[in-house]
Amino acid sequence: MKNILLGSVVASTLLFANNSAQININNDTVEIGGEVYLNNHYNVNDSSNYYFIVNFLNTEGYDDYSSQSLITTGFKVLNPYTDDNGISLGLGIKSVYSNENDYLFFSTPLSAFVKYELDERIYFDAEFSYAPRVLSFSDAEEYQDLKFKANYKVLEDGYAFIGFRNIETKYENGAEMKYDDSVFVGYEVKF
Repeated sequence: MKNILLGSVVASTLLFANNSAQININNDTVEIGGEVYLNNHYNVNDSSNYYFIVNFLNTEGYDDYSSQSLITTGFKVLNPYTDDNGISLGLGIKSVYSNENDYLFFSTPLSAFVKYELDERIYFDAEFSYAPRVLSFSDAEEYQDLKFKANYKVLEDGYAFIGFRNIETKYENGAEMKYDDSVFVGYEVKF
């Protein structure tokens, strides 16, 4: 019965547009993620777009560590167009988890999003997330990330992109880990 219920939820999610899955890479980092559009499933305000987000990032050999991983889940809300020029603004909250080198990192950063649609083929988006000490738990003291992307539509529901990201964590004992600070390329599918 659980398998039937789970399969029904997954199938119904895939039938509606505005969901997405992406993968991006650079020399030593891979990130896999997705967004589930919640407006079709819940009775929410139609003037905003609500998303559930999930990401997994793994980096190899950065800052002299053999391998580091971050798992992120959260929610974001985007206003479809705040003006006639294709600019969308949004806010969100997410949870970030990592358990590397005997340190347990858990934080709940607040996020700000901006998206600018140049035309139907090209759009730019940016995200900034920050968690001060009061939103950081376990061994964590602070978290911040910054991401910019330029996206180009190559297929009906597919976008190739290039971007830059910076992800940093700070721990209570003074240790700092930089998960990534570089350019990446990737592909996103919307369904």
